[in-house]
Amino acid sequence: MAITGVTIPVQPVLAYTPTVYSLSSDDVNIVSLIIEIHNTATTRIAAFSVQPDLGTTDEFTFDIQEVLKDNVSFILKTLGASAVINDVDNMQYVVRAFEVTEVDGLLVTNYDPDDDNNSSFDYQSATGSAFNWRESHMSLASFDKTDYELISDTSLFLTGSPNPKTIELGQNEFLGMAWSTIVGMASKNFSFEILTFDAAGSTLSTDTLAVTDWNTFPVNYLIDPYLDAPVGTANLIAQGISLTNVASYTIQLQSDDGDRSEIRTFNIVEGCPTDVRIHFVNRFGKQDSITLKGNQIEGLTGKATTYQKSLGLTYDSSAFGRAVVQNINTNTYTAYSKSIGREELEFANSMLISKMAYMEVDSNYFSILIEDGSKIVRNESNMPIQFRLDFSLANQEKGHKG
Repeated sequence: MAITGVTIPVQPVLAYTPTVYSLSSDDVNIVSLIIEIHNTATTRIAAFSVQPDLGTTDEFTFDIQEVLKDNVSFILKTLGASAVINDVDNMQYVVRAFEVTEVDGLLVTNYDPDDDNNSSFDYQSATGSAFNWRESHMSLASFDKTDYELISDTSLFLTGSPNPKTIELGQNEFLGMAWSTIVGMASKNFSFEILTFDAAGSTLSTDTLAVTDWNTFPVNYLIDPYLDAPVGTANLIAQGISLTNVASYTIQLQSDDGDRSEIRTFNIVEGCPTDVRIHFVNRFGKQDSITLKGNQIEGLTGKATTYQKSLGLTYDSSAFGRAVVQNINTNTYTAYSKSIGREELEFANSMLISKMAYMEVDSNYFSILIEDGSKIVRNESNMPIQFRLDFSLANQEKGHKG
């Protein structure tokens, strides 16, 4: 007997949105399906049973969103990286289905829970790709993921940052890339074109950064997608690109076949000792960065854990009733932006929903807990806005035990 796909998700899929499959069996004795999800051809990561859809006996609908979410993650990108990174924030998977039938009162199936690589399945999907990407319910009303397929000069990178964007010298920054449709067996020679400009807007240099994962053939365009390009000032210098007398630079993906992405512009600005550099996971599951260039307030909160000791019947100068088990200190911060516009505000606000963030200090990353954030609107007519971010270091300092 055979199982056919009725509804199959269009690839690639977003791990944080419903990923619904609908299968149909032509076996009149079908009772249920056992579904396996594999992240490679041989590694089973989930298995579950599916009952027939209400009102049918042979159609089965299931959502694998929760499985995908549990198997994608985020790793902080490398300081000073000078090559395109392929990370763990995406996964490839296949769906397998095993029929469970009732024959002469007995349940019959080829499924074997002890066999991770059982080839006696009744259905196997094509390889799919899942990205560590979420969209709000409201945004899904107009969302089109092909806007991020890097094949035209309107195709978008995986960032919510404004364009152009300011950046200081010595900063690490990354642009997330979704995928590009690859046809044929000849390399399209994907690379980033990096143009640098002086203060007058004159071109100083043209450099390229190869996208190695997309230039190795044969390749399935959904096997090596969802990459990270190092585009910060520190990253460009690590690539050997001189930023002497550079006031701005642009980044664009291109190929020999004429594929193009949008052009992202970075304006280099002066750094300040009070700058607070934050890296966070954006809605695409990629790393975005922001520098808050207003005031910074640092605080310290302490908490003591105490216990009660029993006192003797006679006086002793070393005796005490209450004692401290341990003191725990937490470093807290309030950082402000300078006056910003609505686009910059929207970008700053985007880190509040993720709350997976890091503060960079002297080329070191420290995990932080974002506790609150708000905007201060000074004048509604001309809209100067200041963004405030309250956060603390995720790792507390613990004193000696008493």
